[in-house]
Amino acid sequence: MTERALGASFRDPSGFVFERDGVLYRQVEQVYAPDYDHLMDSGLYADLVSRGLLVPHEEVEPDAGAHRLLRPERVPFVSYPYEWCFGQLKDAALATLAIQRTALRFGMTLKDASAYNVQFHRGRPVWIDTLSFERYEQGSWVAYRQFCEHFLAPLALVAHCDARLARLLRVQLDGVPLDLAVSLLPWRAWTRLPLLLHLRLHARYQRRHADAPGVGDERARRLDPKALDDLLSSLESACRKLAWSPTDSPWSGYYAEEGY
Repeated sequence: MTERALGASFRDPSGFVFERDGVLYRQVEQVYAPDYDHLMDSGLYADLVSRGLLVPHEEVEPDAGAHRLLRPERVPFVSYPYEWCFGQLKDAALATLAIQRTALRFGMTLKDASAYNVQFHRGRPVWIDTLSFERYEQGSWVAYRQFCEHFLAPLALVAHCDARLARLLRVQLDGVPLDLAVSLLPWRAWTRLPLLLHLRLHARYQRRHADAPGVGDERARRLDPKALDDLLSSLESACRKLAWSPTDSPWSGYYAEEGY
């Protein structure tokens, strides 16, 4: 029997991913047991899988000391956010928001919003990290800043500046810092209220409280359920309204010029 741990999940105390005899597994640790059980028992897992938003898995006999051992459906081709086109990044952003909104209905929330938790499977974005969910306690969205850095900031930079700025995701693996995005975006970007709120004012808040303990920890910012729903709606609106067309590319008129 051959077994090797996969480095992608090394930072997650809730569990880890490994390969055994060529088969992919995810171990759920005891510390994550209450959240995993709620995910499965509440109906959230079944809802997301039925809509193609979460990769399905089957439970197998766990190893000693583990809470559960999962055998997820394998995504045959793995891609990364810095390889995606604008449309893929936008679709992944909207899928992440849809998952978060659904999780709230079942008493859970996404504790992270990394673009690396999304893969394109069977032609659509699907969430692959089953252990990203935790039981929701009234407050803000703990992954709000991460969503802005992984999705909204790079989308805005491509839409308002230059498509080549999407390459920042190659070197900024934790997402595009908001202060960097703000310094690059033109004034016309701030005529759109969602971008002003979620990028510029968000970056200002981070800078103002940079020396305060727990800065960026969204758990400290209390929002009632209606305000949180409004936050998600505003992020959805911001993402949907961003658009990019390759009009400046030397290949943009290729088919028309060649008579295809």
